[in-house]
Amino acid sequence: MSSILPAITARPLQRPLPLLDTNSRVSVYHPKVPFGVPILLLNAFPCEPGSGVVGVPVGLVLDACFVLAGNQRGELRLLASQQERVAGDDSDPDGLLVPGMYQFVVVRAGGYAELDYDYHLCESFAAWTPPVAVPPRWLGGEAARAPPLRPSPTSVCIMTGAATALQASHLVPEAESEWSHFLDLTSVRNEVALRADLNAQGFEQGLFLFAPYAGHVVAVFVKAVAQDLAYKYHLRAVDFPSRIRRGYLFVPFLKRKRPDSPADRSHGGGGARKQEDVAGGSGGGNDEDRSNGDGSLLTDDDNEALLVLFEKLDEVLKTRPLTVDDEQAGRYPGFSRIKRLELEYRRAHPQVSAEGDDE
Repeated sequence: MSSILPAITARPLQRPLPLLDTNSRVSVYHPKVPFGVPILLLNAFPCEPGSGVVGVPVGLVLDACFVLAGNQRGELRLLASQQERVAGDDSDPDGLLVPGMYQFVVVRAGGYAELDYDYHLCESFAAWTPPVAVPPRWLGGEAARAPPLRPSPTSVCIMTGAATALQASHLVPEAESEWSHFLDLTSVRNEVALRADLNAQGFEQGLFLFAPYAGHVVAVFVKAVAQDLAYKYHLRAVDFPSRIRRGYLFVPFLKRKRPDSPADRSHGGGGARKQEDVAGGSGGGNDEDRSNGDGSLLTDDDNEALLVLFEKLDEVLKTRPLTVDDEQAGRYPGFSRIKRLELEYRRAHPQVSAEGDDE
């Protein structure tokens, strides 16, 4: 009997994947710069293949603007007419905002008579503190005090169910070291499993993001180059881990491009950096790039901005019980004063490294 089987015909070439076409955008502008760079720019896809319904979830847009405005609620108005209100907190968050040009106006506590057209944008991770009053759409996720177990080797991609070629995807990029004081960035509380192509060439490049929608966490595609992936996964529910608080889903709106060199960084000032659109932020950079040469991770300006953030967070800690993340990060009421003393000591003793050894 022969050990060689007859040749077979090669499997036919696979046709190109279907695309979910989009040439429409939702652009949101600051009222003071109505024709400048939008503060938020999202491609609008059909809600499903073959559907003529095109838009971006209203709740997603409002929550993104809330974050960019430094935790200030507001409403959307047509760019062409500031008097024409489109959506606000009373709108259905699962409704779809049609493609167009809008303005986001902050609504003060006094009501609609107290509109702020001159609010400041939150331009960096370091400048943002998680809100004390969590928006209802953010509720859900990790509540147990016991540390969660690391995912087993049988973990699967939360979008596709694939069990091979997986990568750990971090909602808050590990390069954003300022956030290590809120959350252990290498912890499973900041980590989901994604198929490698969906992570490195997808989520990390801002092609899509995760957001609460219709009672689920779904993938929302926001860049036109992702048309093939959007065809299969846009607005489709994902198996989002319960160990992760949904509030972290909105952190990607604070992504910004890092300076390319220490000289560029020095011109930026502490946190005074250009706001990128949701798909334009870069996760690049590393600790070595950001060291100022004496063993400390940040510049003096960055450290001052971080101390201000600590003081804000200290105020927040007085209003709520400590969480698991607080305990793991060593936060407690009054911790900002200790941080400031540590910084002042390092400034007064530059010959001492961050580890406490003579250089």
